[in-house]
Amino acid sequence: MTRAMLPYILLSAVVTFLPRLIPFLLKGLDRLPKKVGKFLRLMPIAALGALIFPGVLLDFQPIAIAGIGGIVLAGLIAWFRGGMILPILSSIIMTFSILQLFG
Repeated sequence: MTRAMLPYILLSAVVTFLPRLIPFLLKGLDRLPKKVGKFLRLMPIAALGALIFPGVLLDFQPIAIAGIGGIVLAGLIAWFRGGMILPILSSIIMTFSILQLFG
């Protein structure tokens, strides 16, 4: 690490810390309208999906079905069972299995 990198590291720390700090500083978030509260709860999931989805499709170019298979399986399990852990683990296992079979 060089000295020139320090401002970038500090700025990154501040930028990632502020969104976590703001809800604790603001009062009255529990009195938000129901739709706004639901929007704020679902926004991180949507943002994460938007960040991950293109990578899943583009990282497995020679065997694109591996990423697609993982997405489909995760979607089905999430739809019928709910939760996050089981869909994520199953999609990892599915993608790995397809890559081992066809790779």
